[in-house]
Amino acid sequence: MRTLICLSFVALSVLGFHSTADSQAIGTKSDKWNNAALRGVRDSNLGAPMASRALAIVHTCMYDAWAAYDEKAVGTQLGGALRRPASERTEANKERAISYAAYRALADVLPADTESVYKPLMKELGYDPNDTSTDIETPTGIGNVACAAVLEYRHHDGANQLGIKAVTSG
Repeated sequence: MRTLICLSFVALSVLGFHSTADSQAIGTKSDKWNNAALRGVRDSNLGAPMASRALAIVHTCMYDAWAAYDEKAVGTQLGGALRRPASERTEANKERAISYAAYRALADVLPADTESVYKPLMKELGYDPNDTSTDIETPTGIGNVACAAVLEYRHHDGANQLGIKAVTSG
């Protein structure tokens, strides 16, 4: 029985490694942003609770940007206010909005890798990291606005991300 368990573990490990390699080779833009976020966490000195919070914020920003291009989904902060018409619900628009949201979020919550990881990824994907448009009739603006709304909320959620509150003991 012990041998069977060991062999199962080895087989799953090999399959998991193969799956990860394939994902990195042909992954979606969302996969690339997720990998960038995980790299940002690895490169940071954040403890597990702060790293989990950072990942949650990044993925919430990405979700809220994507929700604008879905028929029914609503963003966590702006509800359906960013919803785009059916004719604009293309993969390219979703990917662009998600990329801008991910970039803005990562630069905010895991800033150390902005120059070395996030900006190069934006350029690799064909996007301008300096484009701060808030025109919600464009995917760039959708991503930036959706992310800004999430960050505004999260900056004041009591976690003291910005270091505004003095840390006291006792």
